[in-house]
Amino acid sequence: MSLFRRTAAVVSLVTVTALVAVGCAGTPSDSPTASGGDLVIAELRAMLPDAIKDKGVITVGTDPSYPPCDFRNDAGEIDGYNNAILQAMAPRLGVKITMEGIAFDGLLPGVESGRFDAAMECITDNPEREEIVQFVDYSYSTKGVIKLTDSKAEITENPLTLCGLHAGVQTGTEFITDVERFSANCEQEGKDAIKITHFPTTADQNTALQSGQIDFAVTSFATGAWQAKETDGLFEILANPLLAKTYVGIVVALDNDDLAAALLGALEAIVEDGTYEKVLADWGLEALALPEVGINLAASNPLDVPELCGACGE
Repeated sequence: MSLFRRTAAVVSLVTVTALVAVGCAGTPSDSPTASGGDLVIAELRAMLPDAIKDKGVITVGTDPSYPPCDFRNDAGEIDGYNNAILQAMAPRLGVKITMEGIAFDGLLPGVESGRFDAAMECITDNPEREEIVQFVDYSYSTKGVIKLTDSKAEITENPLTLCGLHAGVQTGTEFITDVERFSANCEQEGKDAIKITHFPTTADQNTALQSGQIDFAVTSFATGAWQAKETDGLFEILANPLLAKTYVGIVVALDNDDLAAALLGALEAIVEDGTYEKVLADWGLEALALPEVGINLAASNPLDVPELCGACGE
């Protein structure tokens, strides 16, 4: 199987990330598809907040500019492995799940304010975010350094090759912390710090990368591999020993324990019957499968964070 399912036409990195997001059409909530038919787990449906049961829809916010997590396909609909997971979960809950797109930095506030019931966009679960929202964790995420293949900057997996360069980061993402760790590693070794520029959207960041305004950025390894493939090798994604593996989860409001429990139950159901494994296999992402899904795993089962290590990528 190829690394990713080719559901989108060959598009440039900027085109992928610049599309304006709108909610995709769905099936009426009283239809057999929306109700889930024989797949409905009554106990899970009963857990759902009354407002969701009444409207028959869970509205999930996303930023559809990170393939294969979330993106727009040829039909203009939100697609990706996150949506595939949600659509597998929906029949177990007896409701429809729709995704609506906005900029990344509006996702958590959108959940906190009640604009969205949940958010999902390969969002990293970390202790800081757990102070304001909760996570129903469904997979791992790995990250990499993305650069132009023909960049004049001689970037390798050695973190010290990033010293003194110019990095771009999208506002509101954990990639800011990653680049700050790179810079601290440089300064610890007596080398120049990394210059960091913040961008409001992924499209702006990627335009800067393509134009040479910045030397590199950090992104999901799966996203970087997709971008390299879809642009015929214009970009290159590199592993880096200072980038930690993380949990990603469905974001739910801190006080919405019932919805979090119902989503976790639906997720556990598709794990148990093999649907979860099949979805990840369809996207070539089997390596991201969690051995056990759960809530707020960053706190209950933390993953190791790499220590500063100089030239440890040599």
